[in-house]
Amino acid sequence: MHLNNEVKNIHCPMIHGGLEISLKNNNKIRVNHCCLYNESTSININPGDNIWNNQKLIPLRQLNELNQWDPGCWTCQGNELAGQASFRTGMLEKFGEKKNLSGPQRLDLLFDISCNLACRTCGPHSSTYWQRHLKENKIDFNSTSPISRADEMIAVLKTLDLSNLEMVVFCGGETLMGNAYWQVAEAVADMCPHAKDKITLCFQSNGTQSIDTKYFPIIERFHLITINISLDGINERFEYLRWPAKWNQVIDNIGNLRETSPVNTMFLIEETISIFNLYYQDELERWTKNNFSTNRLGDHINHTRHVANGVFGLDNLSQSYVDSIRSTNLINLVNPNWRENSTEITAMIAEIQKFDTIRKQDWTKIFPEVADFYSRYLR
Repeated sequence: MHLNNEVKNIHCPMIHGGLEISLKNNNKIRVNHCCLYNESTSININPGDNIWNNQKLIPLRQLNELNQWDPGCWTCQGNELAGQASFRTGMLEKFGEKKNLSGPQRLDLLFDISCNLACRTCGPHSSTYWQRHLKENKIDFNSTSPISRADEMIAVLKTLDLSNLEMVVFCGGETLMGNAYWQVAEAVADMCPHAKDKITLCFQSNGTQSIDTKYFPIIERFHLITINISLDGINERFEYLRWPAKWNQVIDNIGNLRETSPVNTMFLIEETISIFNLYYQDELERWTKNNFSTNRLGDHINHTRHVANGVFGLDNLSQSYVDSIRSTNLINLVNPNWRENSTEITAMIAEIQKFDTIRKQDWTKIFPEVADFYSRYLR
């Protein structure tokens, strides 16, 4: 793998102006700079602590000022080496280059795990349906996530200086289910007099849910609303990865959202790249360009990507898989420290086969080229 060592300005607005707040663990508040930062630096704090200027958040800001990549920022670094837009470059385009802020420009908030899907790259920590699915099949799981802590999230937000705030991202669960996210959205609008002029409110959604018209007045209190629709493929590949969603129903639903939502609603296609769909990157890209490229007013719909964490992440590529993409830009999504790990891949294949049996699916037929890359593990 070739790394481009050319020095360039890698200022990251998420490091200097971002804050992820997670209440997904009982009685804990966890914070980080960014939802994609994958080093183990999320910190537990107590209610009332100084979140924004916590000493554990400062070293990464200092390193970024020195124009150096941190290993935990590999998702963005890899995307940029692959010639693709990254989360960092997208945020740089939106926020510009600012430092020494008194409070966040962007908030990523995790406080409710209500969800109607059990997506392959997710788990019981972020989905009530995953928990139900495991219980029904008598599979033990570890999850301390409460269903909802909306009131506590509002209390945390009241401790922050929100004068710089320009974007709030709701991370699920499924954020268009129930009332919790709308409750927090209304609180943000109350706390931020500039919401109508400056704040974009984003809902990360699996595309299965509509928006009740009773929530339209809340939408209209913000400058923009963005529905970030999670699609990891099309047709049967989508249905495998976003189980038990149905492709045609989701496409009908997001089409209806596009036609009926308030005019300040935008859309984004957000793809999680895993071992399953890395090889098929062009399929969703083509579908988006041909079928869902603008909202009804003609505004462009972007298609962004991030790499999955966990057992189906790109650390578990086989040598054959890596060889198949070596001549393409996709090779730059693979960590330069990657080595085939037979033990981990064997465990991954067992996990795939276990849930294929439960769900009456067969990944070797849905992703045949990918299955072939792991053929020696399937004998």
